[in-house]
Amino acid sequence: MTGMTISLPRSLADAAGHPVVRALSVATLVNTVGNGLLMTTGALMFTRVVGLTASQVGLALTLGGVFGIVSGIPLGRIADRFGARPTVVALLAVQAVLVLGYTQVHSFWTALPLICAVMFVDRGESAVRGALIATALPPDRRVPGRAFLRSVTNVGISLGAVLASLALVADTPGAYRAVVVADAATFLVAALLLLRVPALKAGGGERTPGRGFGALADAPYLLITALAGALVMLQGVLEIGLPLWVTDRTHAPRALIAGAMLLNTVMVVLLQVRLSKGSGDPARAARLALRAGVLIAVGCVLLGLTEGLSAWAATALVLVAVAVMTVGEMLGAAGSWALGFDLADERAQGVYQGVFNTGFAAGLVLGPLVVTRTALRFGLTGWLVLGGIFLVTAVAFVPATRWAVATRPSPATGPAPDDETTGDEAVATVGEPGA
Repeated sequence: MTGMTISLPRSLADAAGHPVVRALSVATLVNTVGNGLLMTTGALMFTRVVGLTASQVGLALTLGGVFGIVSGIPLGRIADRFGARPTVVALLAVQAVLVLGYTQVHSFWTALPLICAVMFVDRGESAVRGALIATALPPDRRVPGRAFLRSVTNVGISLGAVLASLALVADTPGAYRAVVVADAATFLVAALLLLRVPALKAGGGERTPGRGFGALADAPYLLITALAGALVMLQGVLEIGLPLWVTDRTHAPRALIAGAMLLNTVMVVLLQVRLSKGSGDPARAARLALRAGVLIAVGCVLLGLTEGLSAWAATALVLVAVAVMTVGEMLGAAGSWALGFDLADERAQGVYQGVFNTGFAAGLVLGPLVVTRTALRFGLTGWLVLGGIFLVTAVAFVPATRWAVATRPSPATGPAPDDETTGDEAVATVGEPGA
């Protein structure tokens, strides 16, 4: 019997070829399997085991999202001071303890602060992980690496959701608590795996004088962050707007919702790396974001046209709209990542990625609100308004990027780096890459 080998598509294999990306991808896969477990069962655990109402769970998650918005900047500053890798490892360990605390929750008032704390650390850890990518990978590898990690994330969450079905079938307090324990364990395993990530000092010269919290005074970067956050509102369209629209305003079968989500997931896994090519400089990254917003706007119009159509016609048009929006989602992610990395101060990637993650977190919180106040309330007119928001955002990327590039000091005139050495840079000084 001959052995079997599993080969990745060439674009994925190229992105996964760097040792840092390989190490990060294993840790990400483990962690996101746990996330998929809890994402699938968390609401049921809080309602069926803890005894919270659906409105209480929604309130706690909303307040937690607000805490998540503000976490990236202070935790990013810690990463700049002590190094991104040790900060990520520490935050993963803290998350393990906090998530395990869900097993001891017995009321809304004990659940609320814990949920807020978990989401604060989770969003902050995501920002610091962006800084880790920036410090551990050379500039030309950052966007492909992050694209590959996003594909891995989708695979991990999907696997976790499948495994969570065992707890859903059992539907017992013990099964739901076992999921929580398993999720907590994945944070610890991911933390240990990240110790293998070689921490290299990012290249590319010193661009801006920003140290400390200087990113908060970088107006062009803040504008790019806001525009990127606006594109992220698409998640609210896909996760909240689409299911409610299909169920309440079209004749399409409800099973279409799962099919549309599966289509989105598969496309991201297979195509995110390939569609991330061409973001090698800010101008090209801005053009990717421009195309992304246009495609998302087209998808909004297509969804609005499904009302009143036959079941088959509505189903086909919804799938086309989701495919178009998913391409826009991937292009937008690639363009945003490139701008977020390339326009940041290389010596303060923690705070800059914290600022950028703040925009991302805000977009996730605002997305459901915007889609419910436009498309779900006013039908086709609302979809046109929502599409217009994405279109204006897309067009604004190009002049905003020009402004940002024009305000970056050249490497030759930038300030000399100070002598302070972060934890990551110290490792790069004494250790070999890949150790």
